[in-house]
Amino acid sequence: MAGSDEGVGVQLSVILTGHATMPRGYVYRAPGNVLSKLRAGLVAGEDALRVPCLAYVVRHPAAGTLLIDTGFHPDAGRDLRRDFGLTLGLVMKSIEPAREPFDAQLRTAGVEPESVESVLMTHLHADHTSGMRLLPNATFTCARAEWEATRSRFPARGGYAPGHLPPRERMRLVDFEADGVPYGPFDRTVDLLGDGSIRLVYTPGHTPGHMSALVRLDDGDSAMVVGDAAYTLHSIEEGVLPLLTADDGQSVRSLRALKSFAEQNPQAVVVPTHDPDAWRALPNTDRAPSGAV
Repeated sequence: MAGSDEGVGVQLSVILTGHATMPRGYVYRAPGNVLSKLRAGLVAGEDALRVPCLAYVVRHPAAGTLLIDTGFHPDAGRDLRRDFGLTLGLVMKSIEPAREPFDAQLRTAGVEPESVESVLMTHLHADHTSGMRLLPNATFTCARAEWEATRSRFPARGGYAPGHLPPRERMRLVDFEADGVPYGPFDRTVDLLGDGSIRLVYTPGHTPGHMSALVRLDDGDSAMVVGDAAYTLHSIEEGVLPLLTADDGQSVRSLRALKSFAEQNPQAVVVPTHDPDAWRALPNTDRAPSGAV
């Protein structure tokens, strides 16, 4: 399907923006009652996972350089609570931003932050949005449902840091309900540039408007940038939910669609943003700016 389509291909590279330590029960929901699930999900034991935080650079032959998600602002490296706010700073206290902030990492990758005009946001959780303020000329694309979720009365409860977000006029909101079309196992997708090179894929559940990105590579293969629709490849393969989702039913459907895609496209690289190893299968990982994480 995706790997056999003919058309424009892009170069995709990854930026390792930091790490986080997640209790195993947070990544893979534990069995039992609510208390046992919470205990396993909130206390990091010896089996905790140290996971990457990733952003991506997409180089299109006509549209130029686009990004998928962002890394961390310098404030996050100095004081996570200052950048994320008190509540999220505590909840996400295990995050270790790379020593180089996101703008410096972009320059290492040959991208001037001021030149970036388009960024695709898989979702708007604080660990993905911290670097948005470092891209002064960018328009950010996300699902309409995701943007609306950030407008709630208590955004931190949903994982959102309003101080990271640009004004509405710098957002491009995709209405998957109105404009999405089926593609493979996915019910709602949008061909971003009209040439099949970057397809936005609606994968809600982790957040109300989460989307992934299916990218056609210039070598003819494809890569699915999963974002946090699944934390790991194991989550997709076994259909295991994390401790928390915005909607369990939507998460299950998104995991099933992602699994079907992987089975139908064995040549595709499938990369959940927090899988410890999946990102290493992407091209150019030997040159991935890590900022001395």
